[in-house]
Amino acid sequence: MQNALLESHVGGWEVALVLLIIGYILYRAGKERVAKILHMILRLMIIIIAVSGIWMLFAYHAGDVLYYVKGILAILAFGLMEMSLGRARRNEASIGFFVGALVLLVVVILIGYRVLF
Repeated sequence: MQNALLESHVGGWEVALVLLIIGYILYRAGKERVAKILHMILRLMIIIIAVSGIWMLFAYHAGDVLYYVKGILAILAFGLMEMSLGRARRNEASIGFFVGALVLLVVVILIGYRVLF
């Protein structure tokens, strides 16, 4: 069970990163229909990541404070991802949110692999 949770969680982060980049590029290129589909898939991946992450946190890492920090940073990353894609869809300035989301995604992934801390 732990391996399935871990694989769905890690795979979800990888897919979310790719979907964020491609969705942002497509919104900026004016391909709204395809970008909206990718945005919906990204939201599904966010749900998968959150559910598997919360499950693993309380089942296997409840005593490790670092994983709580990772969870908070992940929630912030999800918010920045949504803001960057939403603002890109409306053709508003969104590069700051996009870069912030990418940076937080990388930090969260590095914390998950125990590269940071």
